[in-house]
Amino acid sequence: MVSAKLVFIDIDGTLADEHHRVPESAQTACRQAQRNGHKLFICTGRSLPKIERSILDLGFDGVVSCAGAQANVGDKVLFEHLVPAEAIDAAMAYFRKHHIETYQWQGADGMYISEGYLRHLQNGHTAWGSDEFAKYWHMIDDVEIPEGSTLGQVLKTSKGSYFTGPDPDVTFEDVKRDMSPWFELVHGSYDKISPNNGELLINGVDKGSAVRDVAAALGYDITDTIAIGDSDNDTAMLKAAGTSVAMGNATHGIEQFCDIVTTDIHDDGLANAFVTLGLV
Repeated sequence: MVSAKLVFIDIDGTLADEHHRVPESAQTACRQAQRNGHKLFICTGRSLPKIERSILDLGFDGVVSCAGAQANVGDKVLFEHLVPAEAIDAAMAYFRKHHIETYQWQGADGMYISEGYLRHLQNGHTAWGSDEFAKYWHMIDDVEIPEGSTLGQVLKTSKGSYFTGPDPDVTFEDVKRDMSPWFELVHGSYDKISPNNGELLINGVDKGSAVRDVAAALGYDITDTIAIGDSDNDTAMLKAAGTSVAMGNATHGIEQFCDIVTTDIHDDGLANAFVTLGLV
């Protein structure tokens, strides 16, 4: 049996499949690993309100949300970082200039969305339109902005995300360069529907910084941390952890720098990783 580990697990494409279902094998492996003395943290780009109750009820020891900007252990907030007001305002101006209509800002109190993102929810092809999440969606156009203030000064959010239409006038690399004074841009999870989509992360705050900060707060050496993910937005935590695992369905070439490559999520990928790591 290996010594106690602190394990960080991405949700989409790692813990849960494209239908937001967690394989039974993954659920069993997580419970067994915890019984063996290991602590398991969700580490996701989603905000806490955007995580299904069915996933939270699996009993993880903690949650890192908003791509590393917030961490919770039960009702205790270990840390929370907010997007600076000027950064939100700069991004909104950029969205208007380049006709990017589908975007959201996520934080502890919910998701603030554009009219374009509302249409995405209403098209019926996403689980986010379900009643479970309805109370957490807020229309940006409905936000009251006091005279003399800006939207950025009103919103309390920890990350942004967007995706463009089929023929954008800017590429992902253009947005990454143009937004770099305010944000670190990583690929989002909308590759199947948009040629240019990304997550706007606070500069210096990501899943990697969260791995280091949570480990320090809980008294773990970084060598005793493990990160498991499947996409570009997991890169920072995979590189920060003592041991990195790429899912068999990994994208954007992350498997090239990971220590271990497990099987596909549809082939018991998480459970097989736990066996390889000696967690179960």
